Order: sequence, then structure tokens, then C-alpha cells
Amino acid sequence: MQSANNREVQRVFEWLLSFIKPADWRSRKKAIENHIEYIHAPKKCREKASNYGSISFQSDKIGWYLYLVEMILTEPTKYEPIQGARVIPIFKRLGTDFELLRQIGGIDKKVTNLLSFGKRNIPEPDSVLFEILVALLWKRNGWEDVSFIPEAPPKKSPDIKVASGNTEWFIECKRLNGTSGYSKEERQKWLKMWRHLRDYLVDKQIPAVFEIVFHVELDTLPDDFLVRQLAGKLSLLSSPCIVISNEQWQVSFDTVNFEKARAHLEKFSVKIPSNQLNELIAGYRDPNRGFTHVVCGKTEYFGEGHVNNKYLTSMDFAAGAFWHCDAEASIDKKARDIRKRLGEAVKQLPENKNCVVHVGLETLDGVLVEAERYKRIFNTAQNFDNSGKDLRWIYCHLFQSYAPPDQDWVFDETVHYFSHRNTGNEQPLNHHLVMTSVGDSCDGIHWLRDTP
Repeated sequence: MQSANNREVQRVFEWLLSFIKPADWRSRKKAIENHIEYIHAPKKCREKASNYGSISFQSDKIGWYLYLVEMILTEPTKYEPIQGARVIPIFKRLGTDFELLRQIGGIDKKVTNLLSFGKRNIPEPDSVLFEILVALLWKRNGWEDVSFIPEAPPKKSPDIKVASGNTEWFIECKRLNGTSGYSKEERQKWLKMWRHLRDYLVDKQIPAVFEIVFHVELDTLPDDFLVRQLAGKLSLLSSPCIVISNEQWQVSFDTVNFEKARAHLEKFSVKIPSNQLNELIAGYRDPNRGFTHVVCGKTEYFGEGHVNNKYLTSMDFAAGAFWHCDAEASIDKKARDIRKRLGEAVKQLPENKNCVVHVGLETLDGVLVEAERYKRIFNTAQNFDNSGKDLRWIYCHLFQSYAPPDQDWVFDETVHYFSHRNTGNEQPLNHHLVMTSVGDSCDGIHWLRDTP
């Protein structure tokens, strides 16, 4: 799914801003920009690896999402494409069926909660947006009465009730947010290891591009493992070549193509950070693997301020590394199951009513992890104990976003659905994907297709 125009995005953005006082939005926006300016404060060359602090503003996550939308609409030089690719498609989806969205019962209250700031128990925006997308999905499938069920703690209740004629369904939504804790810890370990190698590459001016596959868990290796294993070999290498291949890891070596990079920079400036910059350094992109880099050269800010509008205009030095881990233990820990969330969802469901659970998660860890995750989801859905509730269908929505250099965004979705009872083919939904229009389809499993 790719961007075409932003009319639908604009519509939803203006509607959401109508729930926030203009002065409050200006204050929240300023806090976000102060954070970004701090992240992009000038650093020495050896500190310019792409593992600087997160650009996203976690203390006001929905504010950050709104900021991304405003930037793509009004100041695209300040837009952050990689994170925006997760957000802009949702706004476009909501705007495409905006009239149906406004017909959902309780939508204004849901949006008010979504946009709340500075209060206790602020809702996780990804979870609320997923609930809204699911409610809209049922509305787009022709269900006449779709409404959010008001929360009344400590009583547990599902998120959504839908009805047509004498038929009604109760729906609970569960959204797994971002990557697993293990994935975050693994990446932090990688960054500690990379810093030692990065400093060596900068000091010796070795413009290396590595492809690294770890066959053991990263936390079993010392922080200086990369530089200790590679430093003595690099001066002897001719590219491209395989440097190391053993039971611990495999390392391939190449060098930055400065001639090609400089030819590109003579015509274009390249945003920092961006997938275009990754491609400039490595020669290609691979969204299924991590990529970390260091780059030195001339930069320029386009537009006012220093707010995510920094662009590379010439390259003096660069190096980088693709990496991932195929250790069985690593895959096992990253392939999160939905069993816990299903258990939580069932507790929300009413007795003796037709019930559905929608689970949403992102596919961020590559093909090996997703293959293992699918086996777990299938096994869980087929053997799950519904605690006596009439749970008839489970829909598992898997999302992935991309920000290729030649497109604003690409967004993929795959849905696994399971009948938990002997309901035959009588599904309440004909169209299953929350992010595509009724009648459209996404063939196959998205992480097995070629990446954009």
C-alpha cells in the first residue's frame, strides 16, 4: 500500500487537532522540537553512528505522531520518514472512510482519551489506534451499529459492540507494541559492540561495509568482540570477501563506493537519518536486518531551526554494518506468542455472547522470527482455552512499514484468522484487513515477498 495524496491525511489531522486547544498543541509541539534539537546537537565524527538517542518523543507519543503528520503536510524537510511510515498510513486509512468513522458510537470519547496528555494512565496510542481501526473495519464490512463500550473499572468489558438486526458481537482488541524486550536488549548489546569497531574504523579511516550473522546470542560475547576479532585482519583484505565463518558468526567485507555516493550527492542532498543514506553507504537496503553506520561530511539544514531537517551534502568518510542473529535461542525469544494477550482478552469478554478477538503486532525481526511466530500463533489459536466464553473467531493482524527513498511509505498487512469453535465458514467479516479498502487484497504473506 503506497501513498498517493494526503487529502485524507489532512482531513483526519485537522479533526484530531480540533480536540486540542491551539495553545496546548503549540506547547506539546515545542517540547517535541526541543527533544529533537537535543538529539541532533553537533557531535564529533566518531560519535556520529546512527545509534544516537531515539528521535521519537516517548513522553508524548501521540503528540509525536501528530507532529509527524503535520510535518509531512506542511514542512516535509522536517518529516522523519522511517517512523512516519508507521503512522501516516493509519491516518490515510481513517481519512479514506472518514464519514463511516464519525458514525462509530463513542468515537469522540475514544479520541479524547487518545489525545490526553499530562494525566495518569495515559493510553498507549498504538493500542487505541488499533481499536479504532478494528471498529472501522466492522463498519466497512456493513455492520450497522458499531460502538465503543465505555470503560467502567474495576468491571472488565470488551472494547467494541457491533450489531445488525438481531445479531450482535462483542470484540476485544489487543495490540503488542513495538519489538520485544529481548530484541531491544539485543540491539543495545550490538550497539555497545559496534562502538568499539566504529572508533577503530574512524581512526584508521577504513570505509568498511560488513554483513554480520551471529550464530550465538550476542550477550554471550564481550563488548570488544568485533574489534578484537576484525581489527588485525582488515588491512589484509580485498573486497568483497568473507572474513570469518565459524560456529560463532559469519562476516563478509566490502567497502563504501564513494564514487557512486559522491555522484549522487552532486545532484541530491540526503536526509540524516534515512534509508537513502543507508543505501548510499552500503550500496543497497535490507529492511529485514539491522544497519548501523558512521558518516562524516558536510551537512546543511533545510528550513527553519535544527529540527530533523539535517541533510548530508558531501561525504568524506563512511562505514557501516548489516547484522542479525540466527541463533535458535535468539529466534525463540523474539518470536513472541499471542497466548498471554488472548488470555487477557478472554477475561474482558461477556458470558454467552458471540465474541471475537483481534490481535495486532508488527513484524520487525525478519523472516526466521516470523516463521517461528506463525507456528506459535497457529498452535495457540487452535488449542487455546477460552474459559467457557463463546469466543468464535480470532483475527491476528501483522503489520510492517517501509520508507523506501522513492516513496513516502509502503505499508503491508497479513491477517491470520482462526475459528475457535465449529462455526463453519460463517464469518462475521468478509474483508479482514484493517489497512486496505474492501475489495482490495494483499496476496500472500508480506514478509516472504520482496521488500520495496
